[in-house]
Amino acid sequence: MASPPNEDLETFLRRQDVGDLVTVLLELAKDHEAVQARLARMQLADRPDKLAAGFKKTLSGWRRSTRFYGYREAGEFGRTLDGWLDQVARELLPKHPPAALSLFEAFIEADAAWFDRADDSDGVIGDTVRAACRHWLQAAARCETPPGAWPARLLKLYEGDQYGAREELLQRADLLLDEPAQRGLVARLESQLSEALDASPRGESPPLDVFRISGALSLLAESLRDPDIMVRASLRYSPNPNPVQRQAFARAYLDAGRPADALAWLQDAWGHLDGSRQDLLADALERLGRFEESSPIRQRMFERTLSDFYFQRWLEHLPEAARPEAVAHARQLALRHDDLTAAATLLLQLGDADASEARLLAESGRIDGNLYGSLVPLAKALRAHECPHGETVVYRALLKGILDRAYARAYGHAARYWARLGEIAGCGISLLPLPSHEEFEAEIRARHGRKAAFWAYVNGTRRDRHDDEDEDGRTP
Repeated sequence: MASPPNEDLETFLRRQDVGDLVTVLLELAKDHEAVQARLARMQLADRPDKLAAGFKKTLSGWRRSTRFYGYREAGEFGRTLDGWLDQVARELLPKHPPAALSLFEAFIEADAAWFDRADDSDGVIGDTVRAACRHWLQAAARCETPPGAWPARLLKLYEGDQYGAREELLQRADLLLDEPAQRGLVARLESQLSEALDASPRGESPPLDVFRISGALSLLAESLRDPDIMVRASLRYSPNPNPVQRQAFARAYLDAGRPADALAWLQDAWGHLDGSRQDLLADALERLGRFEESSPIRQRMFERTLSDFYFQRWLEHLPEAARPEAVAHARQLALRHDDLTAAATLLLQLGDADASEARLLAESGRIDGNLYGSLVPLAKALRAHECPHGETVVYRALLKGILDRAYARAYGHAARYWARLGEIAGCGISLLPLPSHEEFEAEIRARHGRKAAFWAYVNGTRRDRHDDEDEDGRTP
């Protein structure tokens, strides 16, 4: 029977005969271990003790294992751990919250086993431990333990953190503790901070405990959306905060919707961080409706960077009559600005694709192919505007940048650039004033002919997971 138009899978399955679905599940269980395991756990739905024992056995097996997961394997290991956490939350937590809580706690306390056995360059393992912390808080909230017992237990689990991945326990303490309980925890930590500072010899740097306690208070400040807690803690040991601390204060007040309080920390110059100060200052002024003060700041930031973000922020608060002049000013800046990539991007955003392409062609040798974060979006925008010459300039720069620095992790991307350059040349257009595609290809083969891994990608004999992502890690 044909499915009704636009019918989703769940609706379709609910219309099927139960016997047919049983047959399908049995077939899948025979061929897929994960399906078989899921059905086995379903059989234990009314025996949460047995279900918990199965989860605990899996966890113990991972803890005993000595296998190390390299960079390319760590992601899959992290996803496996995530899957276990989700299974416990979905299958055991509703039946037996204390048992689920115990498993989540054991997982968190075993974080050394996860970090020491994997190359966590991508932060996947850290994210998994953070997820476990959220699961712990949600499970604890469903237990019948007296509320007064949670703050001490929560703090003890947080203080066992040796890898900086348990911050969610305090940052999301609101999942478990009401505001009075969180305020009580703040008072307890502030008392500890006072004791640590009192015990510190005058004139010497504060002990590490001071920074640990201050960090915990900053996390609770986020949970309570009360930046005063963080500021108060920091000023106890640093009465003259440096620019990094001032930046954190201002951002916290802005995140909490308190722009007037943020202004107090944005008045003096911050040296090499002054660009950040001006950005935050303009943001605070805009939130307060003080556009006459924020607009010149946005204009200066735009003129320095040619960032479309700053241009739009400047433009949106100008009087309507002043906007055409601002657009004309932006175009003139883009035509002579030294940052070629930013200039070409801005000209495209201003609707002048011809000028954008002309700038790239006139100074193609100045493009830094290592700036893939801005060049990849520029190449895609040029393609959308049907600018094949400009697109060719950008992809050639990207390709050379990867091969010149022998960045093997990006060879899959380079092969895609190579293929796109071939597609453009295959359209039959003249690439003048650029060297022809044949000349460019000959140059690459002469300089990089020994990079076998790259040519394996070009020839289609090699592929890995990075090939489905942009160079910044996003799936195209």
